[in-house]
Amino acid sequence: MVRRTLFAAAVAAGVLIYLFPYTWMVLSAFRRPADTLAIPPKFIFEITPEGFSKVFGQANFGQYLFNSLLVSALSVAVTILVATPASYALIRSTRGGKVYLLIVLCAKMLPPIALAVPIYIVGNLLRQLDTYQLLIAVNLAFNLPFAIWMIRGFLIDLPHELIEAARMDGASEWRILTEVAAPIIKGGILATAVFIFIGCWNEFLFALILTSGHATTAPVAVLSFRSSYGVEWGAISAGAFMVSLPVIVFAFITQRYLVDGLTMGAVK
Repeated sequence: MVRRTLFAAAVAAGVLIYLFPYTWMVLSAFRRPADTLAIPPKFIFEITPEGFSKVFGQANFGQYLFNSLLVSALSVAVTILVATPASYALIRSTRGGKVYLLIVLCAKMLPPIALAVPIYIVGNLLRQLDTYQLLIAVNLAFNLPFAIWMIRGFLIDLPHELIEAARMDGASEWRILTEVAAPIIKGGILATAVFIFIGCWNEFLFALILTSGHATTAPVAVLSFRSSYGVEWGAISAGAFMVSLPVIVFAFITQRYLVDGLTMGAVK
């Protein structure tokens, strides 16, 4: 009983520490500015929608949310469509497969900030700055290595006899992938899609550098509530809450597929 009590207390403390920043942000979204900066902090306060009024009173914040949704959804779709056949090709390759996989991992290890200036220069030369397609291309480039690595792990767990049986029946490699392998590992593919969606939705660096209004995403738009006159903590917290809400809802809806995908191959 003592061991269980200590374990429960440790878990509760960990959860409290993990959720405290997010909880503080949500509370700040409903506080008045004076209550947000009060010392000692006020946990009992008068609820006000002032922060949300400023967020939705801004002319283009709804458009920024739409931009984030459009860029994230298309980035996920393109990444999965490219990564799935690429992963299958890696596990079916008889020569050079490990070399290609190493190249994929090296691409993932490259820090994004190192490519910020070159990507900006190329986007400017191609006249693609502040466009959806440039953000989607950047998300594809940085999320594709992760997607290939994840989906490849799920494909490796497939029974080899199943693929051989489909091949003996005359199925092509593409048909084996689309009609045999992909339906079996759909949980893993959806789990990969969830991680990619979260990464694309929260992407800040390139959205800040490569956009200036038309394709600006919601995380960047939250910065507009910080000026030389000060920081509007209520509006920033409300904006951050609205930005985080779609990700939480999406993860909650797909949590079954997420758990199924991450536990694929755990039991043989």
